[in-house]
Amino acid sequence: MKFSDYMKDNQITLLICFSGSLFFSILLFFWGISLSEIILLWICFAIIVSFTMFGYFRKQQKRIQYLLEALDSLDKKYLITEIADKPETEIEKIYFRLLKTALKSMTDEVSEVRRLNVEYKDFIEQWIHEIKVPITGIQLLCENNKTEIMRKIITQTELIEQDIERVLFYARLGSVEKDYLIKEISLKRCVMEVLSQNKQFLIQSRVCVHTDSISDSVFSDSKWLCFIINQIILNSIKYCSDKPPVIEIKSQDMKDYVTLFITDNGIGIKPSEVNRVFDKGFVGSNGRMGRKSTGIGLYLCDQLCLKLGIGINIESKFGCYTTVLLHFPKSNHLNI
Repeated sequence: MKFSDYMKDNQITLLICFSGSLFFSILLFFWGISLSEIILLWICFAIIVSFTMFGYFRKQQKRIQYLLEALDSLDKKYLITEIADKPETEIEKIYFRLLKTALKSMTDEVSEVRRLNVEYKDFIEQWIHEIKVPITGIQLLCENNKTEIMRKIITQTELIEQDIERVLFYARLGSVEKDYLIKEISLKRCVMEVLSQNKQFLIQSRVCVHTDSISDSVFSDSKWLCFIINQIILNSIKYCSDKPPVIEIKSQDMKDYVTLFITDNGIGIKPSEVNRVFDKGFVGSNGRMGRKSTGIGLYLCDQLCLKLGIGINIESKFGCYTTVLLHFPKSNHLNI
């Protein structure tokens, strides 16, 4: 707070003091007090008022500075009322009581919302696990009766299962750190597991996948990594071009990190949209062409990579190809 701002806030008080001084000066003048004596009184009065105002200003400035520093040091800003100085004046006590009441109401409401979110998340997870039972039953029935129609049904159940997995991972996004296990895993084994999960969909879509150049191992969580790779592969199939779809997956040791390249020969991404594909809900021009894009898949990949310490970026040439790069950092601590 500046001194000029403080003076503006107290301008009514200053105006009353000036008016009162002027009134009594006129009375003193008519009572025979000389002008020089009145001026001396004015100077003394001005000095007293100035020192008083400045003293109160410095006191308030220190209190405000203390509160601002205390607020900056708090992770939970709403606890400021617990460490703030006790109010001194009656108006400060009223404001302090109102502030504590408002903050308590806010924390109660936030707690209620969090409770409801936890209940909703638990319900979603329970429903997902229950819905997987009939889906697995359908897949087993189709496997035992292999016809062209049954293969198509399996393909659709695989897609349903992928959508359900996306919902599950989205629900767990806020608590990834509670549900992962970092260990050394083979990238090829992880990729092959993803391809196995989508084998009927890949066959129906006539996708050719090259995995001969995958040979590295990385430290990560296999379940979450499989989900990330799965979303990328599904996107590659979704945005295929008129050419026979081909996906090439390879890994390369880059000294400080290992990079997994997933390249398709699809329709690519416009240069103006490459930097936005990880934004939540962004579908781009490709997603508006009847491809039923939700803009959630790559957003989830980006968020999971962030939590797992994996770098992710995209290189693309519109109309030619798209390459998703996953960078797995190396660490000596992980080898202990």
